[in-house]
Amino acid sequence: MAKEKILIVEDTEDIRDLLKLYLEPQGFTVIEAENGIDGLDRFERESPDLALLDIVLPDMDGYELCRRIRSVSKMPIVFISCNTSSEDIIRGLELGGDDYIEKPFDPAVVVARVQANLRRVPLAQSRTEARMKTASPSEVIHIGGLEIDPPHLRVKTGSSESALTVKEMQLLVYLATHPNQVFAPEQLYKEVWGSDSGGDTRTIFVHISSIRKKIEPDPTHPVYLRNIRGSGYMFKN
Repeated sequence: MAKEKILIVEDTEDIRDLLKLYLEPQGFTVIEAENGIDGLDRFERESPDLALLDIVLPDMDGYELCRRIRSVSKMPIVFISCNTSSEDIIRGLELGGDDYIEKPFDPAVVVARVQANLRRVPLAQSRTEARMKTASPSEVIHIGGLEIDPPHLRVKTGSSESALTVKEMQLLVYLATHPNQVFAPEQLYKEVWGSDSGGDTRTIFVHISSIRKKIEPDPTHPVYLRNIRGSGYMFKN
């Protein structure tokens, strides 16, 4: 079986070496790039299974690199950056990042997050792609005023239709199939991202916000995805 390929785009050699030291013993093939242009070239030539992207790079920044990769690929993208403000994290996730790890980091945690994203996202993608041509009506979820179509990553509300990312769809399906139950952000991260490694729950906030923009008549006064103050989120049926 071919080893899964991890693309590391990081301009600091010591950090690339550290990540490689932890990833290779877990059976991964590591592809290295020290800037955004090289990273894009390695992505196109090597077809990696997951990318670890720094944001501050000497040429094309990680945000732009993520945007270009996401325009042609659904592979997991994990940012690793010293930019730790909520605005930075939100921007990275809204551009299509699946996860965000702050520097300095525990390399063992990075490995756990890589494994979690590979375990969840490609499985969902492969199932989605396999169903694209064979989806049956029973696979569409009708709940409330929504028509949720996981195989095609689409959701309809009234006459409006929106495309969701894989992670947005996983999160929406999980909440919609557990209606009227309140989930803490930490619970949702564990269930959808599949990791116990302490992922940043701002990731949940960003994805909930993005989903609301696509399904709510008025995202500032959500009907479906409710915020239960001090407790978490609930899909209201």
